[in-house]
Amino acid sequence: MRKIYLVDDDEDDRMLIRQALESMAEETEIVEFTNGQQLLTFLEESCSIEPSLILMDMNMPIMNGVEALSALKDRSELRHIPVVLVSTSQSHTTIESAYQQGANAYIVKPYTLDGYLRMAHAVNLCFLNIYLPAAQTGTFRNTAGKNVVIIEDNPDHAELMEIFIKRDAPGLNVIRQTSAETAIDFFESLDKTASAAIDLIIVDLYLPARKQGLDLLAWLRMYFVDKGIPIAPVVVMSSSGHQQDIKASFKLQANAYLVKTAEPAGSFSYLTDLCAVWWDTISFPKKSENGIA
Repeated sequence: MRKIYLVDDDEDDRMLIRQALESMAEETEIVEFTNGQQLLTFLEESCSIEPSLILMDMNMPIMNGVEALSALKDRSELRHIPVVLVSTSQSHTTIESAYQQGANAYIVKPYTLDGYLRMAHAVNLCFLNIYLPAAQTGTFRNTAGKNVVIIEDNPDHAELMEIFIKRDAPGLNVIRQTSAETAIDFFESLDKTASAAIDLIIVDLYLPARKQGLDLLAWLRMYFVDKGIPIAPVVVMSSSGHQQDIKASFKLQANAYLVKTAEPAGSFSYLTDLCAVWWDTISFPKKSENGIA
């Protein structure tokens, strides 16, 4: 049974989010809280019960979402729990600050039922590994010139991933790297402008061993910090569904974790949907619009 902790002081918003999630995710328990302090107290008293995701409003009394997020990420025993912040604010500064504090994703609160369903779909795909048809199929806006880096040491998987992405979004620029070493060399060859033009990074965790993947996640985070630019969303896509791998990846601030299905092509068919989620539903700090040659 998957578990989502929903934290929001607005009863109507909680109801709309709950209904959207329950309409799309079976066998998912949703536990509600009205502020960040209530959430932290519950986690401290029920440390053996962990959610798959915390979905949290930013503006709440007693302890707001940013304060609660900071407290979660300061505690090593809780740092691995993915947190999605939800807010009415579309401020670039607010969004960037949320990610700097360790948010896995930031979603602007919708105003329509369709918007809440897209939010639920994003949660399903990125954090619950529930692969359902997209809430909005075929809508890939502004994909021309966007850059996706795939770091995958299995050449067959890498080839399939590129095929599926380009099938539905031919304007995307797919950059394939075959190992952690080649990926590091690639990023180090980029100047600041080119680095800022990376829109999504998809990483296989086992490159070929788990350690290489985890080391690369840590390196990517530091690379973008050193460059002084917001990191592109980093999605781990692995054949491993072990909780220790998922927790380790989130602890190193992977933005999302997708488990490959028994038939990898089944998972890869959702890659363009994954791109749409990060560019159309989840808000991220603005990136350079310049492409990479």
